[in-house]
Amino acid sequence: MMKQTVLIINIATLLVTLFLIYVSYRHRHDKGGLPFLCTMILLLSWVAGSTIEMFAQSYEAKVFWRNFIQIGMAFIPIANLWFVIEYTENKNKYLKYTVWLAAVISLIGIILTFTNPMHHLIRKTVELVEINGHWSLFVEPAFWGSMFVLLRFALMLFSIILLILFQIRIFRSGQKQVLYILIGFILALTLLLIKNYLLVESEEIFPMSVIFLIPNLFIAYSIYRHNFLKIAPLAKDWIINSLPDGIVVLSAAGEIVEVNPSAETFFRRFTEQEAAWENQKASAKKLINRDFTKYSAFLHAQSLWQEGLMQRKNGIVELELKTPSGDRQFYEIDLHHFINDRHHYSGSVSVIHNVTSSRLERQTLKREAEMDRHIQVLNKQAYIDYVNASTAAPVSLLIIDIDKFKAVNDQYGHPVGDVVILKIVDAVKQCIRKDDLIGRLGGDEFSLTLLGCGKEQTQIIIAQILEQIQKETANVLDEMVTVSIGVVTDQSLPDCNFETLYQKADEALYAAKKAGGNQVMFYEELKRIENQQ
Repeated sequence: MMKQTVLIINIATLLVTLFLIYVSYRHRHDKGGLPFLCTMILLLSWVAGSTIEMFAQSYEAKVFWRNFIQIGMAFIPIANLWFVIEYTENKNKYLKYTVWLAAVISLIGIILTFTNPMHHLIRKTVELVEINGHWSLFVEPAFWGSMFVLLRFALMLFSIILLILFQIRIFRSGQKQVLYILIGFILALTLLLIKNYLLVESEEIFPMSVIFLIPNLFIAYSIYRHNFLKIAPLAKDWIINSLPDGIVVLSAAGEIVEVNPSAETFFRRFTEQEAAWENQKASAKKLINRDFTKYSAFLHAQSLWQEGLMQRKNGIVELELKTPSGDRQFYEIDLHHFINDRHHYSGSVSVIHNVTSSRLERQTLKREAEMDRHIQVLNKQAYIDYVNASTAAPVSLLIIDIDKFKAVNDQYGHPVGDVVILKIVDAVKQCIRKDDLIGRLGGDEFSLTLLGCGKEQTQIIIAQILEQIQKETANVLDEMVTVSIGVVTDQSLPDCNFETLYQKADEALYAAKKAGGNQVMFYEELKRIENQQ
């Protein structure tokens, strides 16, 4: 899904950039036309290179195209500065020297980038990592690599300063056009700073090349506004309607006024009956329904989404929904509200991201990381974390230890010992309840946490466990398999933590072992006996 989104954005950027190149070429003799044309060509190489890199299969190919797009990244700020110098008709010869010097330094940076494996001056490491199911490069910049990035920011800032000085001294009739160009440059610098230092891991979602396209569209509108008014709405509509993410536009009253096809599909999935959904699914792409009454009602029924709209704060809301067929779906709703300087609220946009695959994948990985892979119970750390995170009263904690297990391994071998462990774990699982916790503390020692379970019910469960263990292990060894159990009951979570409960249950277990094993010892009973002595 993410790869498709990036591909759509890149294709849209390529199309718009090609159009900008065509128009820029026709106006190359105008003031600032030639450097703007160079900027568009560099941007085209950047977008094309990043698209090819995304689909490259080998590490070497990905590194080559990552190096290739550095050409555009390095020289676009220089072309922008050249554009400003020509556009403002600045005759200062030192500015031209600055452009040449920046070009030479950037060229050195490009050469060092391509030869980085020989010296590592630009990048410390370049690793191939798996992100959301596909392979991407993760680059850790070296000192000089960071310096070349700072040079690009410095050139953008210098261009902005020149435009501000030019804006101040020109006639009012020309200030509006310069203001549009100035805003474009400020927007580019701001987006770059945010992208590099606040959204460093979002390249897969929002390619950096798009950052330069947005302000350049803004600049182009200022210079060739009559031509560009024809392409901007087309590009916008094409991108929005082609995105796999749903776009929902809401009025100030919170009613839906516009949706894109992906949002239409989303709402139909949860508002139509299953049979109707199957029949209408294909037609959703052809025609968007203009009656959003059902969709607005569904949205208002989602308390978290509605709360985000009512608070009028930008952010992400997470939803877990069920389709009419009962399938669980996970979504992230990105909310953006439109409030002007006079605090007038005009509405909002909600972007719907389907994160079901990634959420289920994370849940699967989390479960795998938490489980003892041999016997499919919680490992020690996960078990401790779950106990400490639980809230219940009363609570009982048991420690189960297999009697003379070392002798079993010595006499029958470890494979048979493993079978004994599996049989005992299966027996315990058959006797505990859905919300109870079971974990392996190490070797042949296990622990149970019975939530909402007092002493009387704990005794019943223990009796069932002991009986089931005898059934499960009856034919495994020549002799009977027995266990010792230490128990602490009538405790409360989170008033007590795992460490406190474990110490008490372990003390009871030690007493049971000391007494010869094959018995259950309650901590409370142990303390009563000790007090009587």
